[in-house]
Amino acid sequence: MMKMVDMLKKVSDTLTEYRMLNDGERVMVGLSGGADSVSLALCLKELGYDVCCVHVNHCLRGEESDRDERFCREFCQRMGMELSVHRLDVGKYCADNKLSTELGARKLRYEAFEKAANDMSASKIATAHTLSDCLETTLLNLVRGGGVKGLSGIPPVREQYIRPLINCTREEIESFLEERNESYVTDSTNLVDDCSRNIIRLKVIPQLERVNAGVFKSYLSTVKVLRDTDEYLEKKCQEAIIRSRISNNSFDVQKLTDCDELITRTAISRIMKDFCGESSYERVTDVMRICSDEGKITLKGGIYAENKRGKLTFYSESEPVGDYEQKLSLGETLCVFGKSITVRTRKADDKCDNVHKKFTNKEIDYDKIVGSIFVRNRRNGDRVKLSGRGVTSSVKTLFNASVPQENRQKMLFVCDDEGIIFVEGFGCAERVKCTDSTENVLEISVDTVTEPSQ
Repeated sequence: MMKMVDMLKKVSDTLTEYRMLNDGERVMVGLSGGADSVSLALCLKELGYDVCCVHVNHCLRGEESDRDERFCREFCQRMGMELSVHRLDVGKYCADNKLSTELGARKLRYEAFEKAANDMSASKIATAHTLSDCLETTLLNLVRGGGVKGLSGIPPVREQYIRPLINCTREEIESFLEERNESYVTDSTNLVDDCSRNIIRLKVIPQLERVNAGVFKSYLSTVKVLRDTDEYLEKKCQEAIIRSRISNNSFDVQKLTDCDELITRTAISRIMKDFCGESSYERVTDVMRICSDEGKITLKGGIYAENKRGKLTFYSESEPVGDYEQKLSLGETLCVFGKSITVRTRKADDKCDNVHKKFTNKEIDYDKIVGSIFVRNRRNGDRVKLSGRGVTSSVKTLFNASVPQENRQKMLFVCDDEGIIFVEGFGCAERVKCTDSTENVLEISVDTVTEPSQ
């Protein structure tokens, strides 16, 4: 049986290796009530971190789901941890939005995580992904087809998300809890081999352990090499992308291909994922071919790649959307991408006296604006700290959750000389939000332009 101190040391070493947490930083644990998340919360608390938790009840398993919620409430009360509980009607959401249960549940769960982290002032969100989960992911990507990134499994860190148990196996975790005499709940759906991941967990990995009892130790060494390789490729392919970029959706073919073929292929794969949401070896090969010879190919459902006179452009069935930027004067209305946008000012006390009702996420403290105001569309690498969210997020991550691929380049951003102050559909930036001391308000109005009837 693994000693408790070894488990704590392994988690501590992982936190240090990937620079997951700073001293004094508050961390929120996604707590399902299962062995992995319970051990994660215990480890972080024992290591001296300020821990709070969030539990998401997907309301998919009836009484069992309610049992898990009760367990998490009792556990956090006993441990003195703050807990935020979110009950979600995942079934209705998936039916309304025509999503699979797995995809819909994941989307709602991560939205709940980020809201809870903001409400509880946690700068990092810790999820209980383990080395066992990581191996399952690698095997899934192997049988489905994927590159180095897919074979690298689950990343230890992704923006504000951290995985402190990523070097621990499920067996080690259960031994840790047994030694501490801590209970946990079991999701019955994990015990039935009715989906790909469960088949790998219940059937495939036990057979691999018959071949090599130390399969997890061997895999850990291998996956670290794969992550290092992926990090190197990512760095080189980003250099190629930056070097060759002409606009948000077009690239200089000579500069894109003036490097090792593997770097070019990886760069094209990354670009395709931005525009299509996916890439495959065959489609990347097709794009490589038109980079050598002018031409046009269909990537996916009305999304195209075209090389014309040494310029590789990715676009949808409608006209390609290039970079747009225009200065915006007070009281002026601009029409762009089928929308109108207007900015105007007013005194903060011109409406009701209740500050919480007075200010909305389309209202900005005008006196905090630096320099000129202008409107533009998305740029590669855009990041913003939105009011009330507590963390700086990439615009790509914001859009991935709720904005269709074909609309992303047409979303409107209002900026000043220091950066983004407003994102259409998401609200204003933290640095320019209205407060009780706001005197002058900038109101932003974005409306759909109605075409006249014929």
